[in-house]
Amino acid sequence: MVRVPPMACWRTAAYGRPMPLYLVPRTRAWLSEEELAATADCLQAVDAISPDIRWIRSYIVQEDDGTFSGYCVYEASDPDALLRHAEAMKLPTDAIKPVVSTIVAAPDPEPVRA
Repeated sequence: MVRVPPMACWRTAAYGRPMPLYLVPRTRAWLSEEELAATADCLQAVDAISPDIRWIRSYIVQEDDGTFSGYCVYEASDPDALLRHAEAMKLPTDAIKPVVSTIVAAPDPEPVRA
């Protein structure tokens, strides 16, 4: 298990300045697997929208009603940059939470289809 100290949650973006890490829950952001796939296809566009954010990853869960929710990890200059991104992508934003520490027990496994 690796514990990452709080200030390590500030990453240095490819263009050289440090940006904090955020977790953004998005409840029922996608109604179908097709919508979810279309969002994944937009990965390159996300970085092009603003140099102030970088999408790191999203953990997607299927809700009981068949919709999909996401827990998205971003680097961003500030929460407002993430709000502008959500508006541009037409994504719900339940909250924007700064990551204060990271504990890594193991690398992310490959997803298993149920």
